[in-house]
Amino acid sequence: MGARSLYLHETVDIVGQGQYDYMSSVTREPTNVMPDMLTLQGTFFVCAVGGGRWPQVVNIWDVGPAGWRGWAANVDRLNLKRRSAFYGDWWDEAAQWRTGGFDRLCGGVQGSPTTPELAERGVRGTLFVHQLLAVRPGAVLDHLAAVAEVQVPLWRQYGHEPTGIYEVLGNQHEAVVVWATSIGEHTRLRGARDAARGLSDEAEPDDRLVDWERRAAGTVVGGDTHLMTPMPGTVYGPDSWEEASLDDWMP
Repeated sequence: MGARSLYLHETVDIVGQGQYDYMSSVTREPTNVMPDMLTLQGTFFVCAVGGGRWPQVVNIWDVGPAGWRGWAANVDRLNLKRRSAFYGDWWDEAAQWRTGGFDRLCGGVQGSPTTPELAERGVRGTLFVHQLLAVRPGAVLDHLAAVAEVQVPLWRQYGHEPTGIYEVLGNQHEAVVVWATSIGEHTRLRGARDAARGLSDEAEPDDRLVDWERRAAGTVVGGDTHLMTPMPGTVYGPDSWEEASLDDWMP
């Protein structure tokens, strides 16, 4: 089976409007060029109209191909060695834009693409759906197997490609699922779901979306779904920010 794919999932509290500067600094984090250290897969800020705490950034780091041996190397540099060797200019720069955060060590499950697979397939998104789910204790792997079997092929029909299907390894009750999509495709999915529930006539109803939610309710006991804006130039981010002016909205 090979080494397990491991990821560090960070939620970072941001100072003011510092999300752009902070995400830019994350792309220059020194470990990105250190052998066998964490490399950035994606960095995002939470889109306010999509719900969620703000200002907040979510980072996803790939621990690397060495699995638990790679994890050990990363913990080692941040344990007793950090005071001597891993404080420096980058940490001082990043500290301008963040006040704290919360880390989750995650493990990929069957059906979760690796970072090289995402790059090879050319997966891209201009909007990301971030599902942080509370699952009945002990049922995380069962739920994620259902995600891979049922939700992935269904949501793909609405232009949503999974970039991470993760078990949170610090507890027995959390899962993370991240999807690359676009505003248009996510609007189409939301419209079809509402129509299937009799709440809107803006789209053709798709009862399968509601059926999936009913099935997931057998294992999911809470959590949140947020929308995220990706930093351009990451593994699955767009090439650049989109050009815009206030004239686009003002009469």
